[in-house]
Amino acid sequence: MGAHNQQVEVKADRVTLRRIRRQLRQESAFVHLLRVVTSVSNESTTIEEPLQTALDAVCALTGWPIGHALLKTDEKEELSSTGLWHLDGAERFETFRKVSEALTFGGGVGLPGRVLAGGAPAWIPDVTNEPNFPRNRLVHDLGLRAAFAFPILVGREVAGVLEFFHTERVDPDEAILMVMNQVGVQLGRVIERRRAEQTLSSLAQGIVAQKGEDFFQSLVGHLAKSVKADYALAGEVKEGRDAVRTLAVFARGEIVPNFEYALAGTPCEAVADQTFCSYPQGVQEKFPEDRMLADMQVESYVGTPLFDSAGRVMGLLVALWCRPPANLRVAESMVQIFAVRAAAELERKRVEETAQKLAEVPRANPHPVLEFSGEGALRFSNTAAHVLARSMGKDDPIHILPADTAGIVRKCLETGKNGIVVDRLADERTIIWSFIPIVKNDSVFAHAFELTLFLDLHEEMRRMGVLSRQHRGRTRSNDPGWIAMPRRSKERVH
Repeated sequence: MGAHNQQVEVKADRVTLRRIRRQLRQESAFVHLLRVVTSVSNESTTIEEPLQTALDAVCALTGWPIGHALLKTDEKEELSSTGLWHLDGAERFETFRKVSEALTFGGGVGLPGRVLAGGAPAWIPDVTNEPNFPRNRLVHDLGLRAAFAFPILVGREVAGVLEFFHTERVDPDEAILMVMNQVGVQLGRVIERRRAEQTLSSLAQGIVAQKGEDFFQSLVGHLAKSVKADYALAGEVKEGRDAVRTLAVFARGEIVPNFEYALAGTPCEAVADQTFCSYPQGVQEKFPEDRMLADMQVESYVGTPLFDSAGRVMGLLVALWCRPPANLRVAESMVQIFAVRAAAELERKRVEETAQKLAEVPRANPHPVLEFSGEGALRFSNTAAHVLARSMGKDDPIHILPADTAGIVRKCLETGKNGIVVDRLADERTIIWSFIPIVKNDSVFAHAFELTLFLDLHEEMRRMGVLSRQHRGRTRSNDPGWIAMPRRSKERVH
């Protein structure tokens, strides 16, 4: 009796040992599968290579003869074939391949649709008994029985599905499904990387030649599409830093008119204060005073400041969702990537606007302003310069310039210093010319100031009592220089 029990125990131990060895071999095979898929996913520059590798590796591991990859169609919640297969016996399954490639699967439709809707692996022991299987008749004729599929996940989003078929009935294997879920995550990273590359390429091609309003409209449209946002906007913080003026707004598929809104009580208030902000959900509850969030039914928010080259906040870029985004991490990264280009364009826009304003300053100056080329040729003269010329009996400012103006211009550019010429005219009038070099533009600006008129005005104001003794004394004590009344023209470069 004792010997018999020992034999039973030995046999049991052998069975347990075989089971353990089988489990170890299976686990080793699973690890090898994940290692292969991960390696190809990290090194590949295409989506097709890691998908094909996964199909072949899974079929080799499981012994299943058919593997097929489907990806989600852009902007549609449905799956279509990639044309990538693993087929043991291509001729036998040719009809099945053609039919499958012609179909699309919406959420809940067929095995791929179940995975798309549920976001988790699914297993059908016998598809011939499955009512929700559009290819039921075809698989019956070909002798296909079992099927399983798992999602390709980008965050919580199902970006694709891999499906597999066997010619025999096979009960669900939870260990296989768990490993397949990890394979799907690895493949999702490939798709995530590819999407980012395509988005950046599309961004560069779509807006590279655009400026101003067209640029920002294109940018918010590309941003909304890339992160599947319901709204996206770019805005400029107003001078008082208490409000935002939008530069472009994308709302539910279209560009809408610009508007202004106050920052107080909004998530944008922190963004305008140099802070990147992300609210995965419940943004309305966090900012109950922001009625616009409620009106737009916004649930999630990502916003980042737009900095100029000196690190000052010029504006902001925001993406908003009515439902939480499938992959918040990707959305946050994309908003910040787009913000770099948006900030560069906003700063360029500001510089251009400032340059346009500054260009009007010489024209509007009540005193004569002239511009000379590096050779001393007169390029520009404002209205006041023409008035001065006419007062001196000349029809053009070129006839009232100091002697050797070309030499003065060259000296200013060579030294990089301003030049001053005091010109005493025959009629006792005195003109002070100030020459200012702009070396990088090889040009010199000249400002003419009629000292005689200033002194006459000063004397008239003194006689009228406009200038008190106290005021005159303060003016003299703060005077940084001196005024000379030379008998002839004098030149000074300083």
